[in-house]
Amino acid sequence: MMERKPILTFYEPKKDLQRNKLPNPVGSELHGPGIAAQANKIFPKIEELTKKFSENIHLSDTPDGMLPEKVLVLEIAGNIQNLANALSKVPGFEVLSEYIIDSDFQDEEYYLLNKDKIKPSGKNAYLTMSNQAGLASLHAMWRKFKESGYIEVGFTPLREAFLQLNDIRFWETKDRLANTYLLEDWQYRLEDAAQGFGQNVSFEIELWYRTSGDLRAKAEGYIRRVISACGGEILGGFVHDGISYHGLIGRLPIEQVQAVVETAGAALELMRCDEVMFFRPLGQCAMPVNNDSLEESVKFEPLVFEQQQPIVALLDGLPQANHEALRERIWVDDPDDFESLYQSRSEHMHGTSMASIIIHGDLSQRGELSLDRPLYVRPILAPEHQQLNGTRVEQIPSTYLPLDLVHRAVKRIKEGENGSGPVAPEIVIINLSVGDPYRLFDTQMSPWARMIDWLSFKYGVLFVVSAGNMSQSLLLEGVTEHDFRLLSPDEIEAHAINAIAKQKFERRMMSPAEAINVLTVKSSHADCFDGNLPPNQIDVFCSEGMFSPINPITLGKKNSVKPEVLMPGGRQTYINKTLLAKDDVVLAVSQTNRFGPGVKSALPSSSPGDVSSYGFTSGTSNAAALASRRLAFLYETLQEIKELGDASALSFAPDSVILKALFVHGAEHLEQTKEVITKHLKNKSNSRIFKSELNQYLGFGVVNENRIHGCQSNQATLIYTGVVRDGEAHEYELPLPPSLAANTANRRLIVTVAWMAPVNHGHQDYRGAQLWATPASKLINANDPDYYFHHLKNGTVFHEVRLGAKAASFTKGDKLAIQLHCNARAGFDGLEVPYALVVTLDTPGTDLPIYEEVKNELELTVSSKQSQNA
Repeated sequence: MMERKPILTFYEPKKDLQRNKLPNPVGSELHGPGIAAQANKIFPKIEELTKKFSENIHLSDTPDGMLPEKVLVLEIAGNIQNLANALSKVPGFEVLSEYIIDSDFQDEEYYLLNKDKIKPSGKNAYLTMSNQAGLASLHAMWRKFKESGYIEVGFTPLREAFLQLNDIRFWETKDRLANTYLLEDWQYRLEDAAQGFGQNVSFEIELWYRTSGDLRAKAEGYIRRVISACGGEILGGFVHDGISYHGLIGRLPIEQVQAVVETAGAALELMRCDEVMFFRPLGQCAMPVNNDSLEESVKFEPLVFEQQQPIVALLDGLPQANHEALRERIWVDDPDDFESLYQSRSEHMHGTSMASIIIHGDLSQRGELSLDRPLYVRPILAPEHQQLNGTRVEQIPSTYLPLDLVHRAVKRIKEGENGSGPVAPEIVIINLSVGDPYRLFDTQMSPWARMIDWLSFKYGVLFVVSAGNMSQSLLLEGVTEHDFRLLSPDEIEAHAINAIAKQKFERRMMSPAEAINVLTVKSSHADCFDGNLPPNQIDVFCSEGMFSPINPITLGKKNSVKPEVLMPGGRQTYINKTLLAKDDVVLAVSQTNRFGPGVKSALPSSSPGDVSSYGFTSGTSNAAALASRRLAFLYETLQEIKELGDASALSFAPDSVILKALFVHGAEHLEQTKEVITKHLKNKSNSRIFKSELNQYLGFGVVNENRIHGCQSNQATLIYTGVVRDGEAHEYELPLPPSLAANTANRRLIVTVAWMAPVNHGHQDYRGAQLWATPASKLINANDPDYYFHHLKNGTVFHEVRLGAKAASFTKGDKLAIQLHCNARAGFDGLEVPYALVVTLDTPGTDLPIYEEVKNELELTVSSKQSQNA
């Protein structure tokens, strides 16, 4: 491989420019049924709610003097600016949250009209805590508007709310259980109890977050009394103002659990408590790992730490610390004594594998360097529920709330706790290869994701989170056993891709992977295993560079690109589970890959004294671990850039932001992968937006690890950091290489901006800061974008790749302008946002002296500016 040249730095940008205006939706007007029809529809519902309020007041026992309150749900067609502010002004109302119910709401009464074409509107929910007086005030205001067309000053959004109100109702038991999988989990618990496993069930109670501490205390006290009356108890709780969260850990005896399951929640007073937002299962973040291991010995380089302080933290299971691959290479910090929850050496599965991959990479790859710093490990998983086969799988223990556990872990790392200082203050990268299969992303941010977003912004750390493995079998429609035996590898691949495409809705990220400030990673179908495929194992993909067949296929909040990147996670094989020869073939995810393929890592052994067992695994956990490993090396590269280059250019943003920008900057869609997916999935209905499909399958792409540590001769990569204010733009200049002028060589312009955003859970936008770049790419005829442009401005990484091959007309000394813009959102204003900008201009496949020419032009410009300022 050619020797890398150092990454270059931009000179200081022009500042205090006005940002570009964001495009406004034009020509779309929401049509509804009209005032009279709305009154006939809505007023009877309000009267019914008022009647229920009166009944509730009559039945309630409120010795503390509190007026009974209920959560009121207003379902609004379309979007209304400042509605939450107007609702909060109504006496007796406290706005709790707003969110999108349906972004594609189809209804005959409410629709958008654009150029005489009818289009569906969105539907949004506004949740408010209201007493009877508040509901009466809203009713009176709307009656007055119906009769006179007048509404009081300051309440104008309530006029639009009345005209666009699709439904008004109370938050009920079905809402508290909807999409939580609590009843399904409890059914499994009942089956376990019938086998003699467990008699009490722990679960999460998420209360409505109230800004008043007194109201929170009264609500919690009431829940404690109710669950005690049911024979249960509260084991603990957690309140966090920064993410508007108030949660408790409840525990019920199995008899009460059975009553709830049999009646869908109606049997228990607890499930009807108005103070509760959601009930959710706990202990679901189980991390099964193939426990087949080979006993062998791997030779490692002598242990010499160049640096003594860790920069990577692993929040996971407790590794086997004396394994030959990990001995003296990890710092275990176990303040909760999770070690005591392990009963045998073989249970130390997931943490051992993750630590091995972060430190050494895929052990099938020869000549890989090990990390030259120790790895900090904080156990957050431990074995708990015994399976029918007698084994116990590592999971977050059911007596802990995941977000509380992670909050305490990060605070201990960066700030310290109980009067002690931080235990690992130099940590920049935190690996979290853990996810909740019962909390799949569906537009609403989970409390765990909100917590991680808050921690990322507060402490300036970069979480690397696995997207989660999808366990669905693949149904090959129209393919019988006989047909399957005759299929070529290309034909199997085609059927597998189509089977995965039909599961797209089910294949969503596991919480907390949807967090916006983190780097979310899914797996490419790749590893370094070079052996033969074992008998009966089926590899459904034959093309190189493919996504893993167990990946989620999805987007993130506000249709952002999420997960952002793919890293090798190991080839996932399948086994044929078809029951009858005449049936369509069913391929199930293989749980056994003792002899490969997959990523090779250290694994514990059940044999006493064995410290040299290894095995093969696959999935997004591995991909995240390899991403954390690469980021650790990239951190060292970043320090070298600071030492050798202009350190001040990298001083305006935390290292976590710079690392995120550099890492994502290496992501690219491989041509062969694009061609395969396009061939099998592109059709007339999706052809105009097919790049969105590619983003859902591939994110921004596989990370080219060779391109992010330095430059080739035909590549110039430049970096800078800054702080941009709301409404402001910064303008950078990229000197153009003369050799590219009037040349038809393939050229590529890659622009990446990364930042951390404050978050507002109560606002639909959630993300407080939006940044994006507008490069003058036409100047070099790089006009073909690789990604779906509507997704690029919606996350906390803007990453754009533009390609071209037409000759461009420019002269020596010309510069390509790149403007960077900032817009505050989600109720934030006056923001100042640290960011990192990385730009690459290269000529793939053509050896032009791009690096030297850009470097020389930079030096000339800097020299000229210094002379002018002298």
